[in-house]
Amino acid sequence: MAIVIRLYKISDRPAVRRICSDTADLGKPVENFFSDREIFADFLTGYYTDYEPQALWVAESDTTAAGYLSGCLDNRRYARVMFGKVIPGVFIRAALRGVFWRKDIWHILTALFKSYLIGGFNRKKYLGLYPAHLHINLAADFRHQGLGNMLMERFLTQAGQANIPGVQAAVCQDNQPACDFFRQSGFSVLGSYPMVRPKGKKSLQLTHTLVYGVKL
Repeated sequence: MAIVIRLYKISDRPAVRRICSDTADLGKPVENFFSDREIFADFLTGYYTDYEPQALWVAESDTTAAGYLSGCLDNRRYARVMFGKVIPGVFIRAALRGVFWRKDIWHILTALFKSYLIGGFNRKKYLGLYPAHLHINLAADFRHQGLGNMLMERFLTQAGQANIPGVQAAVCQDNQPACDFFRQSGFSVLGSYPMVRPKGKKSLQLTHTLVYGVKL
């Protein structure tokens, strides 16, 4: 199997969005808790594909996108763009698609609001030493084949060349394979935050987000 690690191209957009939605629920499809994968992909991938594609890496197997690493070299810029452009755009598109008439969106918004109330989004203390972040998603057929390591190596090299002092990644504590992967990649746990996440379409689960970091 010939694997190529390369920068994102516009033609990769559908594949990136598909993989994002296919792996949204701890490696399983987003439909487990939300019915509109287009809106979900807008929210999760829109920043990287539209505003920082130069840090979005794709693993390609025989012309097929097998996975991707969405990177950000400036977390402060990410926050400005997300709150100023991406999220407002997502809400407008969601309204036009009638998403707010569906019960599952209110289930998700309730989880987000409860997470906010218990401090689940207060992560500013790591910005100084770890001003960059990343996410990795692999299609189910291409896991456990070293693609994550290849994507990670390419992005960390890019971040190092940009004089970034450290990179962080947020992982749900229930995602044991992801936690193992980051530890094996040289990351250590910087801290944790409480998080309320949907468990299916009717219940909520209190868990924690682990923040991993590596210095460059």
